[in-house]
Amino acid sequence: MSKTLINGVNEVLKKTGTLDSDSGLLTSLTNSGRQVFIDTAVQVLNEAVDDLYASAQISKPKQLREATITLVSGTKDYALHSSLVLLRDEFNLIDETNNHIIAILGENGYWQTVVGDLDQDDTGLPSFCAISPINGRLVFDRTPTSVEDGNIYKYRYDRDMELELANDSFPFNNIVFRAVVPAAAEMWKFYRQQEFQSAIYNRSMARAARYLRQLPPRTSYAARQVAHNETDPLHAS
Repeated sequence: MSKTLINGVNEVLKKTGTLDSDSGLLTSLTNSGRQVFIDTAVQVLNEAVDDLYASAQISKPKQLREATITLVSGTKDYALHSSLVLLRDEFNLIDETNNHIIAILGENGYWQTVVGDLDQDDTGLPSFCAISPINGRLVFDRTPTSVEDGNIYKYRYDRDMELELANDSFPFNNIVFRAVVPAAAEMWKFYRQQEFQSAIYNRSMARAARYLRQLPPRTSYAARQVAHNETDPLHAS
């Protein structure tokens, strides 16, 4: 069984001396007395994963997520989720309440929405949509009216893999996990204590990358939907 984020946080905090046998292991990512240490551990573990895949020259796995668009009268284009990397057009837009599907067009689909309505005055229930290459918004072939106002459509998309929940699994086996932990611990010490041993970091990341390259690369895995939380990767020399 793959290690989870809470396992990683515990291992990092043990290596940095924040947890010991007397204090016991954490069972949650929420702890008022140690919250700042936990948050830093989550951050560095994600950054270590970013660095690992970059150094191994393997594409990071993607997470399949769901989001919704609510039609608004008079509005033809809509913003997509901020963490979206790839819109999964094979799933289309689905209004489960009214049993209606809006097809998502692929390459050159935006131009079909333009050519099909040169005057941009078609209204009613949309039949298809596409991403605008101009502003990245999703554009429908028709502008919804008050009749369609409030209809909710679900769509699916890929986003970069990010560990956020306590039970989120690392996208590699336990051998790679054990190699990543010392590197993440050095990053934690850099942020919290202004200490950093580059030899340990580099050796650990090199070992983890070597193990990772021996594994069949995973291109995607499903994860629970949560709010997006970006971290800035640490680039250690």
